Amino acid sequence: MKQVVNFRLSNRAITALSMLQNKMHLSKTAVIEEALQLYAKQKLRQEDKLFEFAGILTDKEAENLLNTVSSNKMDKDIEDLDL
Repeated sequence: MKQVVNFRLSNRAITALSMLQNKMHLSKTAVIEEALQLYAKQKLRQEDKLFEFAGILTDKEAENLLNTVSSNKMDKDIEDLDL
């Protein structure tokens, strides 16, 4: 049996929910349940990719990797400015 849950949504979210409900011919509950399942699957998949590296690197190696990624991102952000 499903539980009753109350929450507030923005007007934009309500509009999207109504549009999806009509397009998919589902109840609002079904739309929200599907959306949550897809979102959770996506987020968990991203975390799983990160956990593949857990325990492989030493603390020093991990710190160096993070510094390199951060530095490369800052360089890219500067390049994207088209100065």
